[in-house]
Amino acid sequence: MVDILGEEKGKDGRRIIKVAKENLLALMRDLKAQGYNLSLTTGVDYVDHIEVVYHLYNLEKNEYIIVKTETTDNHVPSLTPLWNAANWDEREEYDLVGIVFDGHPYLKRLFLPEGWVGHPLRKNYDLSKAQYVNMDEEGNDYVTFDPEGGW
Repeated sequence: MVDILGEEKGKDGRRIIKVAKENLLALMRDLKAQGYNLSLTTGVDYVDHIEVVYHLYNLEKNEYIIVKTETTDNHVPSLTPLWNAANWDEREEYDLVGIVFDGHPYLKRLFLPEGWVGHPLRKNYDLSKAQYVNMDEEGNDYVTFDPEGGW
């Protein structure tokens, strides 16, 4: 049995399990063995930490479970070894929230060019600094703060 930090019911009756990030993989292995599949991964930026929220669904039981873990250093283990479907969600959260999924096979930005500065869904993202994207001679995107250098 995996050590969990807490469990409650959401307004919709779904179980919400809170677990330390060190125990995340063990819990997810247990839930996968019980027939749960990963449906969605998202991140929530709080003032002093980021919460990573996983939605899992068991088709046979017709049951959802939500698993939450917190990080103060922006790192959590990747779930791609358990579910290939985690790949795209983790890349999206890396790109937009800045969560680093340790062990991810190809953790690169998904929507924004690699040179983009910051993560737009973070509370500390500076909206006053416009970034511009352009393309070099080889067809690669690049980012600049110069309004003349991009679209």
